[in-house]
Amino acid sequence: MTLPTFRRHALALAASGLALALHMPVASAQQASFDIAAQPLATALDQFARQTGLQLVFSPALAQDRQAPAVQGTRDLRQALDELLRGSGLAGRIEGGTLTVAPLAKEPAEAMLPAVKVTAQPERGGLTEGTGSYTARSTSAATGLDLSLRETPQSVTVITRARMDEGGINTLVEAIALAPGIVSNPTGTSVGGYTSMYVRGYPLNSYVLDGVPVHTWAIAGYQWQGLSSLDSALYDSVTVIRGATGLMTGAGDPSATVALTRKRPTPEFQASVSQSFGTWQQRRSVGDVGGPLNAAGTLRGRLVGVYEAGHGWKEGYGYDKRVAYGVLEADLSPRTLATLALEFGSDRGRSGGGYTGYALSDVNGDPTPFGRSDNPAADWSFYRDRRVGLTAALEHRFNDDWQVKLAYNHNRVKDNQRFGLALDWPEPDGTLGLHLRSYRRENAVDSLSVKLGGRYDLLGRRHELVAGFNGAQADQKTPVFRSDFDSLVNVYTWNRQFPQPDWSTFDEPGGRDKVSQYGFYAATRLHVTEPLSVLTGARWTTWRSRSADAAGGVTDDRKENGVFTPYLGMVYDFTPNLSAYASYTTIFNPQSYRDVNGRLLDPEKGKNIEAGVKGEWLGGRLNASAAVFQVKKNDLAVLDDGSLTPTGEDAYRAEDRTRGRGWELEVAGEPARGWHVQGGYTRMLTHDSSGARLNNDQPKHLLKLFGTWTPAGLSRLTVGGGVTWQSEIYNDWVDPSWRDLYTQKRYAVLNLMANYAFSPQLMLTANFNNVFDKVYRTDASAHDYGPPRNLQATLQYKF
Repeated sequence: MTLPTFRRHALALAASGLALALHMPVASAQQASFDIAAQPLATALDQFARQTGLQLVFSPALAQDRQAPAVQGTRDLRQALDELLRGSGLAGRIEGGTLTVAPLAKEPAEAMLPAVKVTAQPERGGLTEGTGSYTARSTSAATGLDLSLRETPQSVTVITRARMDEGGINTLVEAIALAPGIVSNPTGTSVGGYTSMYVRGYPLNSYVLDGVPVHTWAIAGYQWQGLSSLDSALYDSVTVIRGATGLMTGAGDPSATVALTRKRPTPEFQASVSQSFGTWQQRRSVGDVGGPLNAAGTLRGRLVGVYEAGHGWKEGYGYDKRVAYGVLEADLSPRTLATLALEFGSDRGRSGGGYTGYALSDVNGDPTPFGRSDNPAADWSFYRDRRVGLTAALEHRFNDDWQVKLAYNHNRVKDNQRFGLALDWPEPDGTLGLHLRSYRRENAVDSLSVKLGGRYDLLGRRHELVAGFNGAQADQKTPVFRSDFDSLVNVYTWNRQFPQPDWSTFDEPGGRDKVSQYGFYAATRLHVTEPLSVLTGARWTTWRSRSADAAGGVTDDRKENGVFTPYLGMVYDFTPNLSAYASYTTIFNPQSYRDVNGRLLDPEKGKNIEAGVKGEWLGGRLNASAAVFQVKKNDLAVLDDGSLTPTGEDAYRAEDRTRGRGWELEVAGEPARGWHVQGGYTRMLTHDSSGARLNNDQPKHLLKLFGTWTPAGLSRLTVGGGVTWQSEIYNDWVDPSWRDLYTQKRYAVLNLMANYAFSPQLMLTANFNNVFDKVYRTDASAHDYGPPRNLQATLQYKF
């Protein structure tokens, strides 16, 4: 199936569904479909809020030792709430999008505890905005089933909206890097820099956008450059599922999948504006408005806009970016929801601050005298990119047990770069060939997902099932691509000024790459006994990659049909708060890495095993886990001793019978009133068949910890901070006598924050990063450094 054909079919299917839905009557806001079993009242109220999309204001202590009856079927909200609270001594009040539960007037006043605001977690997304929490109650990203973190038999981290806001996180790459086990190696400054990311020893290349798996080009762009361009203001949460996730995403590495959940329209009007100022003349403006668009609240919208500009710590660098995101939701019937979202972004970088740094040594291994601010790019270097995205989705509940979701996503990215980089090993006198390059790229990614989920009864127990189809086609064009190393400069004396070449001589036509992947999957969660559940499933995937040169000649054409990926997971509940789990799946990962001859490496194949314990306390407000994992892979891509491909990219070689082993600890949530924490420790090693360590440029030990505290007597003030510590890294492909130079010793970076609410509407947040101005390299092989000490202050006003 060609990309235009795929796109036509996908658009036709999505358009047909939406057109059909548009002829349905708009839902009454007073009815909903319920499936609430008899259970403790606090849990039942949480489910009521989840199934109605209401925000719950409630003190859990009021429901202690109280049970709720079952509430089933479609009924009036008031009627269902009264049934749930009958005989409890409590009363509920629904105003707008908020449900408040409090004692009846006849109860003693002293029974009234201060209300604790707990945001309901809708089935569609597990939203975190407004909760103030550093964890989430559920996610479907790992298995397709909506499970709590404790019920999911894999390591899962949710970077919530509160964590991003309080940490001063502005880009997607910064948000992902907060998760335990993520090794982030930025090679530039701020927006537009190349950032490689690894998890458990393997590259991160798997993404899901609002529940739809998308090709990495749609998110990360070329060589992860898009990760620093995408803005965090668009997202409700960023979920990182570590380990292999082939059940939902098909081909991929056993590193992690990043599931992005964008902001949704709110049931009540909300609006905010914020203005930030920071080091290096950085300035950032964000506007966010949303709410109901009709009296019944069945049509809702939201709009987010961002403008940011500034400089960086590398000499001469400057950038600006613009982002806009709009989304509409319509309740077309009591059981049907339609969603349409549009996204736009553009960013520009000047003077090459987003590229790699100077080499650490000359050709003889003697150190080069460069530091954090030195920029190896000619002053006229630039990059520009522009992206647009469209998402259309239709969700329908057939009855109280079964629902289906159809979603289509289209992303298009264009980027253009010209640069002159002094990035090779210079001669002892400083002479080297300046890397001149000009290229334009354009990629289009179309993704389609159909997902059916529900519950069924078997052998006296109720079980869950999910089945579906998802696929993506990516088409990347490189109409102009040329590199030149013939121009000589002296890096010890040049002032980054170099005459631009005649770019018309660089306008050589480039090539075209197409990648498609689609598959069917099914999984079920069987409740074998009261404490034991088994999750089993499988996926059948078809994958194809085709590349052509400028003349249309095919340079690569590979296809894999019917790739079978099994998945098996088990969870055993020792207590209502503590569980043990284990999971197993296989790995199939076609690669885009090339060897020194320019040939693509064979697909990686292997097995992924994980086991651990998870705990959930305080009604889901605190989650913790400990995990061990092992990955066995053949044809693992490993950097080939500093070799380059014919086009000048890093060359790789394939290693068989490799093994990765490690363990992790993680905690996230609110262990005590006013105290929020998120962090984890990871120990990870990969070895080849002889037992020699691979990937020495990734740390063996990695610790991340961040927390905030709101003093009981100073409720308007929140203070916090965090530390990131990693063990040493080094590049083992250089001459052994150079190892000390090509080693980054272990280091720690401390960040602090403070937040003060002048009123419920006006708030000031200050983030003080790298407090002790630690000098450290993010890449062991070049003068690529982490940010120096810097400050950002954000003033936000909520309407």
